[in-house]
Amino acid sequence: MTLAISPAHKLARLTGTLTFADAGPQNSRIRLYATTQPATGGDPGGGLLVEILLAKPCGEINASVLALKQSEPSGDLILETGTALWARWINGRDEVVADGSVSDAAGTGDFKLSGTSGTVLYAGARALLGQCTLT
Repeated sequence: MTLAISPAHKLARLTGTLTFADAGPQNSRIRLYATTQPATGGDPGGGLLVEILLAKPCGEINASVLALKQSEPSGDLILETGTALWARWINGRDEVVADGSVSDAAGTGDFKLSGTSGTVLYAGARALLGQCTLT
């Protein structure tokens, strides 16, 4: 038998995540890297490809799903060319919310980029966050 949490507990967890992610004076951000993913919160081991600025609040909970929202609908400026392999979500106090894998919209990554042709990012272009939800 598996552990199953109640709908009320699930909503409380999502609300807590949203509150923690929005804590602090800055907006929550998702940073994409082309390096090997370290242990959660560990040194990224390389330069940042792009920092995706989230709205404040950084998401919305509907039907027990937290959907993240990018602040700038036209995307965020990509700083370096590379293949995004993993991402770090940080809150407005620069504390780690989560680390996870990156994929395009057709993939199974924890963080999804818009489009279906991979996760290669080009300096000077703009990064668009695809559907990014927590349940």
